[in-house]
Amino acid sequence: MRLLVATIITITFFIQCTSKQEIAQWRGSNRDGIYLESNLLTQWSDSGPRLLWQYDSLGQGYASAAVISNRVYTIGTVDSISYIFTFDTDGNLLWRKKLGLDWIESWPGIRSTPTIYNGFGYVLNGLGDLYCFNADNGDIIWQKNILKVYNGRNLDWGMSENLMIEGNYLFCTPGGIDNNVVALNRNTGETIWTSKGNSDTAAYCTPILIDVRGKKYFVNQTRNSIISLNAENGEIAWKYPLSNAIHPSTPYYRDGYLFATDGIANGSMQLKISEDGRSVSEVWRNSDFNAQYGHTVVLGNRIYGVCSFKKTFSCIDWNTGKEIYSDSIKVAPITTISDGRMLYCYFASIGEVKLIKPTENGFENRGHFTIKGSKKGHFAHPVIKDGRLYVRHENSLFVYDIAKK
Repeated sequence: MRLLVATIITITFFIQCTSKQEIAQWRGSNRDGIYLESNLLTQWSDSGPRLLWQYDSLGQGYASAAVISNRVYTIGTVDSISYIFTFDTDGNLLWRKKLGLDWIESWPGIRSTPTIYNGFGYVLNGLGDLYCFNADNGDIIWQKNILKVYNGRNLDWGMSENLMIEGNYLFCTPGGIDNNVVALNRNTGETIWTSKGNSDTAAYCTPILIDVRGKKYFVNQTRNSIISLNAENGEIAWKYPLSNAIHPSTPYYRDGYLFATDGIANGSMQLKISEDGRSVSEVWRNSDFNAQYGHTVVLGNRIYGVCSFKKTFSCIDWNTGKEIYSDSIKVAPITTISDGRMLYCYFASIGEVKLIKPTENGFENRGHFTIKGSKKGHFAHPVIKDGRLYVRHENSLFVYDIAKK
């Protein structure tokens, strides 16, 4: 019977994966900060793009917006309780639904962005509570605390993982000794598999799913290593040691190579994954290129991001890791996203948003503006959807018109 159930789940997994449906999730459909849109402004006015609307009662937190089917979802924490906020694209609040108690220690408020898929929403709060809700009205379908159920261990600044879905699988990282990573049935919350992984705690990182010669692997960074698991059954494929305990930057994968940042102080590296997907080797390491929690963007054979300690915004070569050019900056880190051509850079410590055109030999500044509010804690990542730029900061969500007219 167990074999039959496992076979059915596996077949369902692969059937679901062959027919992708639209998904709204953290840093875009591929979790890489790329929002492929055309007909966007390539030069902003002196005052920046036009503000279409803003909402100023979200509470605390660092969830980005998830925009799908003419709906805008985000999460905020008000008086220690987190709520789902859902708007139409004109900024009208459609509904607000209570989730529950959330993180109230250092930097209080929810960390994670909701993942919206096939009529349902999924989010993990700072205390380890995982919620599945109806995307039409916010009703809770199921919930479970992954730290309690899987003997996970919370972090100094709370759980921060942005949940990943593939087919009927929902992946998350409780960071338990025996249940390091788990896959759940996204419809019911039931456990599909648990993996001992490397028995490490989570590390503020968000996972990706990669395809190596037709086989799918879960990849994430935990406290002491990057790990790769067979997405079908949780079997560990490989792990690669890291030297720092905090790894907020999501890895990036392309054509057999994985780019990752080693914590917030130890630079970045590229790894080559073997053809069978079961081992890796280091190709290069750049000890200066360190985006911290800002993240990078890869366009073609160039990687754009921050060298935090040198205080430069830099372009490095995908194949060699060597710097091609850089500009000095006064503050770091910087969160970077792209429409596939231009770079949108959000300065976490001052709230400035810059539009930058990367050229063959340098950066061209094409406009900037500053988000209203305090000058600290700009940790939510901007989002581009249908010619609009969504920026969350503290109590507010700002929506700007960046489409050409």
